[in-house]
Amino acid sequence: MAKLIVMLKDKVLKEVQVGPQGVKVGREPDNEIQLENPAVSRCHAEIYRQGYPFYIEDKKSTNGTYLNGAFVTWKAALSHNDKITIGKHTLVFIEEAKDNPDKKKVNANETLYLSPEDLARLRNS
Repeated sequence: MAKLIVMLKDKVLKEVQVGPQGVKVGREPDNEIQLENPAVSRCHAEIYRQGYPFYIEDKKSTNGTYLNGAFVTWKAALSHNDKITIGKHTLVFIEEAKDNPDKKKVNANETLYLSPEDLARLRNS
C-alpha cells in the first residue's frame, strides 16, 4: 500500500497509508494529515488514486503545493520517492510495487517487448 512520510526539516513526524479514499492534507482536524502551519490552508491538498497512477491535487490553497520543487497548478501524477512540499512540511510519496500493476520485474539481460498501449503510455508520461 502506498504511504506518505510526513517530515518537518529532517525529522520524520509520521507515516500515513494512502487508502482507497485517499488522504486529505490541511490545517483542519478533519484532514488525515493535519499540518499546523499558517502557510497551510484549511483544506490544502489531496492525494488519491484514479486508476493508476496516484495524484496530488492542490485544492485552491493560498500558498500552493509543490511537487519536486515545481508548482502544482491543479493536479500532478506521483511517482515513487516524489517530494511534496506544503508550507514548511515535506511529504515523501512511497509506492510499493504491488500498487503499480504495470510494473513487472525484468532481468537486465532480457529483451523487453512493449505493447502499443504501453508504448503510447510511456510517450505520454
